[in-house]
Amino acid sequence: MSPVSAKSPSAKNAVIDERVGEIYDVTRRYVTKFYPRWFTHEQQRILLPNILFGPDRMSTVWRAVVAPNDDTLYTSAVIGVRHEPAILVIPETTATYGVLVLDVYGDIINTNISTDSGGTYAFTGPGWRGKLPPNVIRVPLPVTSATLIIRTDKFSSDGENQIAIAEEFRRSLRMGPLLAYLRGSLRETLIVPVFFYGRSFKRDADTLIATNPIRFLEELQRAVKSIRTPPLTGENRILSERFDRLFSRGGFERVFARATQDAHAAIIRNYLSNTDENNWINFRNIGFWGRNYLDRSSITQFCQYCNDIEKSAYYDVFLDKNGRRLNGASGGYTITFERDQIPQAEQFWSVTSYLAGTISLVPNPKDKWVVASYTPGLERNRDGSITIYATPTPPRGVSKANWLPIPKGDFSMMLRVYGPQGRVADGTYVPPPVKKIDRRDTGRRPYSGGGSW
Repeated sequence: MSPVSAKSPSAKNAVIDERVGEIYDVTRRYVTKFYPRWFTHEQQRILLPNILFGPDRMSTVWRAVVAPNDDTLYTSAVIGVRHEPAILVIPETTATYGVLVLDVYGDIINTNISTDSGGTYAFTGPGWRGKLPPNVIRVPLPVTSATLIIRTDKFSSDGENQIAIAEEFRRSLRMGPLLAYLRGSLRETLIVPVFFYGRSFKRDADTLIATNPIRFLEELQRAVKSIRTPPLTGENRILSERFDRLFSRGGFERVFARATQDAHAAIIRNYLSNTDENNWINFRNIGFWGRNYLDRSSITQFCQYCNDIEKSAYYDVFLDKNGRRLNGASGGYTITFERDQIPQAEQFWSVTSYLAGTISLVPNPKDKWVVASYTPGLERNRDGSITIYATPTPPRGVSKANWLPIPKGDFSMMLRVYGPQGRVADGTYVPPPVKKIDRRDTGRRPYSGGGSW
């Protein structure tokens, strides 16, 4: 009998333990690194490339992407340049807008597309060497598939309502393949019912990982192998091939499942633990993570498709001043920005509340989801500070403009600063704590109470 066939039980157990350890380690790293690809694959697999579309309105129905804002009008498209360039025509406008292009993992691709004037742009894929028509600006992409998002501000920096201008602008954007441009048949933005955005991919991922992690791994594996996924190289390819070999052998499902669930838990924990002294969460590396794949996956979970720090700053909060989970059943909360603590922004700032789980907008009779520097009638306290009242129902004696509706359950809030300046830009800004309302005192009063819708 050979030494191999005569292994003792302890030797066999050692081999099994070694394989268990390898499966766990490889699977956990695989999920951590490629987690964002599950989302983009699921979100985009039914979409045709190079067609702009946007929701007809904002609504609590929107769940496709976590933490939607109600400060801007959305337009987006899947850029596909595998066979030929894609043309984007941006008209001249007085509206303020931002252009964001990302790869399938959420890494931002710098395009240098001007947001100060209109223009005609051609997205080209790797290795494309053709000739473009006159006055068409080439935008080379390192990938053949990317996400394009254009957000158009609904209000100006001084609070002027520009919704009509923003709507006209986004409807007049045009996009399509180069051949369509040459034929004069580019399509304008397709405005679709908001229920088109109704599926919560975050909730689906959370549920699948909790109840059927093997199926999640199968779906993630298909996403990584998709034709829209850039060819893997280097350590990414090695990791993917190693996982494929282990997964294809079958067995050890409990190990694969535990590794997937542990990776998911670490993704969530990494985000929620990144708090400042007032329990606000702020990541300054969004879109430019380098090798920090855990941060990249955490942002996908809580702030997918967010801008980089030069464009916008995001502060997320789930806990009050005392470290307790935010929950509207206990009454409500206040956030008071002292006069010298009001966020400095080139455009504006806003605070939005979200339901736990889906991180979607809070249903309320008035469809009011945000309090912002541009909110009509926003009142200051006598000392120049601004207090936001986050409560399930409007508090008495407080301007409705300062009221942020929250659910009678767990929730979160996000402070956005568009065009960060001052301490927000240099990373030293800390938002004020979220304080539970003392039922005996609703806090400092604005100059006048009441208010109207």
